[in-house]
Amino acid sequence: MLDIRAPFRADYWRDHLLTVVYVGAGLLFFFIFLAADFPYGEALSSMAAPFGLSLTYKDRQSSLPLGAELDGVTLTNLLAPGSPPLLENTTLTLTPGLVSLLFARPSINARAELYGGFVTLGLSRARGAIRVSIETSNLDLGRYNALLKMGVNLRGFVSGNGAGSIPEVDPTLGNGQLHLTVKHCTLRVARGFPMLKLGDLDGAAHMAGGMLQIDSLAAHGGDFEVNATGTLKLAPDLSDSLLDLRVKLVPTAAARTRLGFLIQMLPHPPGPEPYLIRGPITAPAIS
Repeated sequence: MLDIRAPFRADYWRDHLLTVVYVGAGLLFFFIFLAADFPYGEALSSMAAPFGLSLTYKDRQSSLPLGAELDGVTLTNLLAPGSPPLLENTTLTLTPGLVSLLFARPSINARAELYGGFVTLGLSRARGAIRVSIETSNLDLGRYNALLKMGVNLRGFVSGNGAGSIPEVDPTLGNGQLHLTVKHCTLRVARGFPMLKLGDLDGAAHMAGGMLQIDSLAAHGGDFEVNATGTLKLAPDLSDSLLDLRVKLVPTAAARTRLGFLIQMLPHPPGPEPYLIRGPITAPAIS
């Protein structure tokens, strides 16, 4: 007669310990080999393609216990031919999600040491959309040469996190939320101009229906106290996106002395009346 109480007795597990160890080891090795053979490069490329991005890499090797490393990773924007790569010669450490291993659905976790900090990224595909989660820590903008090549002299250390869902048919219609901080931020608006000390920035935003809503953006400890809110209407080519910001500036006494000629170039003196920044993100008008 079958004894249904047997599995609940300690002596049963002592008698079957070796079997349990063999089964557990077999499952462990199964997942290790399954993870090693997972098509990471192909999965990442397929997720990047709907957004006009191309991902290539030079070499791949296993990363124990689970996963792989892609060396020489380059990420380029196909919608802006000739623009600097978004990533260049980077190493990604990748692990597949459990759903990927069991049901062959693309789901990948990636980590990269980047610009003196690190980025972790989670990607999965479900119902015609790419689900994204991201966390960054202490990315040094001064090491990102692509900004300088675009004429942007921006420095600081970026940390943040966010999550969202992006439709493959139209990435601009995604939804999600984002929180970013930038420590010791500085900006030079043009060659020959003094460096603006923006201090520490803290911002939060959410996206819905093709609109990025900037819920809050504040800067403290620099030349200006800054508070801003507004929107960014996203376009398939990001450079065509439309900006609509309301920005309040309060310069410090030292900034009024050091940056007086720049402050005089503003449409009106700093005060309770906000500055309106509107137009294409690459060349907005200020009033």
